[in-house]
Amino acid sequence: MSNLNRDIGTEDLKIAELVKLLREDKYLIPTFQREFVWDPSSILKLWDSMYRFYPIGSILYWETDSYLHTHRQLGGFVFPHDEDTLRKFKEWRYILDGQQRATSILVCMMGGKGRVEGNEEFDYTLYFDATTGEFFFGDEFAKRGGKVPDERFLVRVRDVPKWDFDTYRQFSSADGFSAEIQSNLQQLQRMFTDYKLSVIHIRGVEVSEVCEIFERINQEGKKLHPVDIIVARTYRNEDPKTGTPGFYLRDNLAALKDVLREQGSRFQDMDDLTVIQMFALCLRKEYRRDKPDQRNPFGITPAALNNLATEHFEQGWEQGQKSIRETIKFLTDQKILGPDMLPFGYLALPLCYYFHDNPSPDRDLARQWFWRTAFGLENFRAAGQVYNFCEHFFERLESGMPVRIPTLAVSKTRLVQSSYYYRDALSRAVLAFLANQRPIDFSDPHAEVLDNVYLLLSQAPNLHHIYPRGFLKGVDGLPEGTDADSLMNICYLRARTNVQVGGENPFSYFQQFRHVRDFDSILKSHLIPRGYIDREEFNPSDYRDFLFARAQWFAEELRDALPDVEVTIVD
Repeated sequence: MSNLNRDIGTEDLKIAELVKLLREDKYLIPTFQREFVWDPSSILKLWDSMYRFYPIGSILYWETDSYLHTHRQLGGFVFPHDEDTLRKFKEWRYILDGQQRATSILVCMMGGKGRVEGNEEFDYTLYFDATTGEFFFGDEFAKRGGKVPDERFLVRVRDVPKWDFDTYRQFSSADGFSAEIQSNLQQLQRMFTDYKLSVIHIRGVEVSEVCEIFERINQEGKKLHPVDIIVARTYRNEDPKTGTPGFYLRDNLAALKDVLREQGSRFQDMDDLTVIQMFALCLRKEYRRDKPDQRNPFGITPAALNNLATEHFEQGWEQGQKSIRETIKFLTDQKILGPDMLPFGYLALPLCYYFHDNPSPDRDLARQWFWRTAFGLENFRAAGQVYNFCEHFFERLESGMPVRIPTLAVSKTRLVQSSYYYRDALSRAVLAFLANQRPIDFSDPHAEVLDNVYLLLSQAPNLHHIYPRGFLKGVDGLPEGTDADSLMNICYLRARTNVQVGGENPFSYFQQFRHVRDFDSILKSHLIPRGYIDREEFNPSDYRDFLFARAQWFAEELRDALPDVEVTIVD
């Protein structure tokens, strides 16, 4: 949508006007906003600020013709219209910023019981003590009543807009009436007649941009996720009259995660957006089959995800989640044991497209595509790249047409000079391929070591440095470009063995394990050249030679794993 069609403006509302708009569902609070969480003290401070004519910040709402699921109860107030009635509106106004303030004003003006921390039946009815100029809640009314000469000086705030001349006459005739009480009451009434709340509207903004707007202006620090909008937009209440079932996408997502959790898969932690994108690609594939000449409405961009409707999930979720699970199984077979292990998050998407509704996928070529792409790209984050792989490689592969996986050049220098960083794609690719070798613990030929050392990679993982950091710190004259954290200096060990090794010279600590049966096989599972651990003494140049020798072996193993890819090994 062109920026020329956008409109932003401001208006000033009195307190009663804002409450009326909220009560009548003219302003709505979408469910991607958190529940009403302000504590009583924060609400009292808000009212005190308005009483003193302090600014409290603006309220921002988005006017759109897109229907979203909204809160139907906040605090002690139940909104009047049901979901079916709301859907019949032609446009809706959703509060993006200022929800806690707006709700605080609403519940206090409406009164009633609601939940606060430690109290499920909190009375939100707001009162004003004219003798002190303080606001308080209904639960404190009896206690306050014993401290003033006349309970008429304890004012229920929601009654103030209805005051007339007789109200003031009753106040002034009460015992104990004073100039201070008069001033406080006048200020309270003036708050309702003169205090203006600043309300900002935005129009002509697409759903895809609301997330960014929300993140930029939200004062509670909550980041709005595209999934929040998709969930809100596809929600549907159950209709007992027609028998139409309800739909809540979060239930579908949670059910899929429960299956993965029961299987012990770390992909239970996969981002919901990735799951929805994988599902959207399943729909994209079906649409291309059915309507190849038409513009495909399905994809992974925010604008394309906005085309997902409730019926798409209802009709396609069962088959789509099967494809998602098959993709996860394929990744697990590559020893990609969780989403954080993927070199690029988008690597899963073309694979899901390929596996969807495909009775006989060529898993070997899919595997070769995966590793070549993991090592062959500097980045992989564009939707166009995903679509290109889906339609120009995997569609051809599925239809039996000849495909060619691009050549791959593996640089030993890059492998040696790249240091481990848990967010770096090359680091993840190298560690994933090392994991794919099924490394065995130095001390036990029957013990694979892909435990939490691998699964919980972070900024400070429990990875073993073959040449320990502590040892290298004490070495003078190490060749340039041979960092202790080089990817070629890292392998997997069980934590106990890692502690046992400590910071010793590798020529020394490997002596502990040479007696282990099949020790050469153990070293091979880590791609550790034996010739560099059998020496009698250490020279600084040995470290560089070791790194390059291991890089050579690593590159050769990668080449052997990709028989249909032209792999060249360069210095």
